[in-house]
Amino acid sequence: MRGAIWFGSVLILLASLAHAAPNSPQRVRAFARLPDWTGLWETESSKAITNPSGTPAGDARQYFKLAGHPPYNPEWEQRYQATLSDRAAMAARFNTFKGCGEGSPAYLRSFPNIMEEPMVFEVVVTPGETLFVMDHGEVRHIYTDGRPHPGTDDLWPTPLGDSVGHWSGETLVIDTIARTAGPISMWGLGDLSEQAHFSERVRSIAEDTIEDRLTIEDPVSLMRPWTVTLRFTRVPDLNRFIPFDCEGDQNPVGSKPTIMPPPPSQQPSPAASPLTFTPSATPPSRLDAPTLSRRFVSALWSP
Repeated sequence: MRGAIWFGSVLILLASLAHAAPNSPQRVRAFARLPDWTGLWETESSKAITNPSGTPAGDARQYFKLAGHPPYNPEWEQRYQATLSDRAAMAARFNTFKGCGEGSPAYLRSFPNIMEEPMVFEVVVTPGETLFVMDHGEVRHIYTDGRPHPGTDDLWPTPLGDSVGHWSGETLVIDTIARTAGPISMWGLGDLSEQAHFSERVRSIAEDTIEDRLTIEDPVSLMRPWTVTLRFTRVPDLNRFIPFDCEGDQNPVGSKPTIMPPPPSQQPSPAASPLTFTPSATPPSRLDAPTLSRRFVSALWSP
């Protein structure tokens, strides 16, 4: 009996030590060296449409660097120009385009598109991994614990690819491979092959601004590396994620957008005021995703 008690005590002690290890002085110092990217961030396009009209100021193309013209090799350039010149096909594509929810194309949830489409996201920074948690549900895992990419037998293309990285001072250097072939941006006409290789240098350039310098190389489609610079801004008027519901978040009542009301059985008493938005609350344009997608497509591809 005493032996069993002694053995149990040893197990408890070992478990305590294991749980203490993550809070060791060495780990605390590692955390202290990392940048503080707490809070919520938004892409340039999200910031551009956060206004009552939901329409960006100026040319919408300025907010979508990845919708630009990639430096294709002759074969892929010919394909790109053929697509660009087929106005009927383009009109059919964008007239039926849906930016989220059921029926939207799978590439909308792929990297690098998620880094510039209208999104709010959170960055979780730890010594061994950094997470980009997007409000549409995607999560990028950037492993910074020294592990390499998986070997050939354990690596296959996925929408977000496989990402590893390291810290160079306060700059996060990311290397991504094995991204599913297909469109680069929801707003552009360019594609990439499965052999595309992505390098990022992510750093703070101001207290409320993060810069992502993204370089794309693809031996199949590109004749030279293609570099674009993306910027993210801290969101001042949100202090938590709002669940994103593409189908339910398009509910104008008169001239005022609102959150979709609950079923009749769950509705509040008549005395309760309806939930509407004011400038100090969540901007209405954050919530009406399908309408925003149609407006952006119209602005982006209008003559």
